[in-house]
Amino acid sequence: MSITPDELQAKVAVIAGRYLDRVSREIEHLKSLVDNAASGDLGVLKEIETLTHRMHGSGAMLHFDEISGTAGELERLSADFASSGQVDHPKMLPALQRLQDAITKACANRPAAPSPP
Repeated sequence: MSITPDELQAKVAVIAGRYLDRVSREIEHLKSLVDNAASGDLGVLKEIETLTHRMHGSGAMLHFDEISGTAGELERLSADFASSGQVDHPKMLPALQRLQDAITKACANRPAAPSPP
């Protein structure tokens, strides 16, 4: 049995909705991780990198380009800071705000969930 284009589109919409729900929760955790890194806890940089890597990749697959690009920027920054052993917190804050804004915008533009048949 094959899936119709409409069924596929509905499944992708459900997955995209779950992604937006997830990143909406994760952005709050990411903010606290960035604050911890600023206070000198370099151990959280790997967690920031992992979290933003997942946001970046999943966002790209689901065509949330603004979320994906900004998460990728934070991923690269955290990897660079881990390599250097120093965190440039002021450099992370604008990217973190852009990520929050992109998530908020994507959630506001989210289409209504399709009604079950």
